[in-house]
Amino acid sequence: MNHVVLYIHGKGGNASESARYKPLFPGCDVTGLDYQSSTPWEAGAEIFAAVQALKAQYAHVILIANSIGAYFSINAGIDSLIEKAYFISPIVDMEGLIADSMMRATVTETE
Repeated sequence: MNHVVLYIHGKGGNASESARYKPLFPGCDVTGLDYQSSTPWEAGAEIFAAVQALKAQYAHVILIANSIGAYFSINAGIDSLIEKAYFISPIVDMEGLIADSMMRATVTETE
């Protein structure tokens, strides 16, 4: 195969969710990454390493990323390694999301 699709799951997801994308990419290998990190810089490093390894095996890497997985992927520094990216419900304002969550939980920044 010349093309691979890499799926990056959202919070609470897993790599096996990648199977749902196989019918959408006939002729491509489809795989998922079960990243272990929960911070953008650590998850980004895991995603970068995975994409770099795939790029060594395939001419074309396509990314599908969901929710927080999309946010982590955006910050992974993989732009030059992938051909296309499909983001599903990406979190584009992490600071706003955290601030809103804190407000709903009546937690101050100091706390």
